[in-house]
Amino acid sequence: MASDVKNYVVSCAVCQTTKPSQRKPAGLMVPIHPQRPWEYTGVDYVGPLPRTQRGNAYILVFVDYFSKWIEVSAVKEATAQVAASRFITDIFARHGAPSHLISDRGTPFVSDLFEHVVSMLGTEHRLTTAYHPQTNATERVNRTLKTAIRAYVGDKHTSWDKFIPQICFALRTAPHESTGLSPSMMLYGQELETPLDLVTQPTQDGMDDPGVPYPEGLKASLQEAHDHARAVLSESHDRQKRYYDLRRRQVSFRIGDLVRVKTHPRSDALTNFTAKLAPLYAGPFRISQRLSDVNYSLTKADTGEEAGVFHVVNLQPFHTWATYLKKLDAKMLNCGS
Repeated sequence: MASDVKNYVVSCAVCQTTKPSQRKPAGLMVPIHPQRPWEYTGVDYVGPLPRTQRGNAYILVFVDYFSKWIEVSAVKEATAQVAASRFITDIFARHGAPSHLISDRGTPFVSDLFEHVVSMLGTEHRLTTAYHPQTNATERVNRTLKTAIRAYVGDKHTSWDKFIPQICFALRTAPHESTGLSPSMMLYGQELETPLDLVTQPTQDGMDDPGVPYPEGLKASLQEAHDHARAVLSESHDRQKRYYDLRRRQVSFRIGDLVRVKTHPRSDALTNFTAKLAPLYAGPFRISQRLSDVNYSLTKADTGEEAGVFHVVNLQPFHTWATYLKKLDAKMLNCGS
């Protein structure tokens, strides 16, 4: 009887959509392990920002997951055409086609135009799940960029695009905490020289090892940098995963399971709608496909219509009294046989 009462109570649809979960967030970390430059590349838009005198209002950011090298452009519009064009000029023409391009599900990145350009160049396009952008490494770069811009512009908020080159140079030449090396060293096998370097450092003319031609020396330098980065990145990923997983729990769903999805409503004063009083979850939805250990494709339980791809951090089981009765009947049949 106690079990029946408990299952009847947890099957309340209103309670399941309005009450918060008290458990640890679901989903252990699944880190990406790049082995070479431009194997994995992230892309994202920042903005809108105050429109500058040149007409720019957005920043388009590309980042290489391995070397941490960034390509940043101030642009006028956050459109698929702009993203596709910059992908060709800033990435493909300079560094070749990445094996994988990772973006969020923003309108510019899910358009047919952008998908066609990326696939035509031989790059596989991967999308992050809804309301879980952590997979995209540009999220970290975006925060760093906005912090640097804030430091440069002062109260001249419409001049931010003038400082993009200086900020990029600083990020490309500074040692990255994940690798211990600068992106320029990772990508080119040497540091980018500045006027101060030219004054304070002695000339290298005639100082190279006479027995090692420059191409071989550069190749060895790059190989050493990449070997070091692979080892350090592996340790960094293991360390991050260890601490991340302490605050998470492992969850697994089966195809056909019913779930509820965390909502992210926004308040609207015009319609007297406040997000604080809105349901926390929507559902029920049904698991239609398991894409990975943490990503699932969902359909609406009543219509079968596709609902999208979601990370387990946004999913909770949806309990129904009818499902409980079916399980109870099956259990009794098994006991009788």
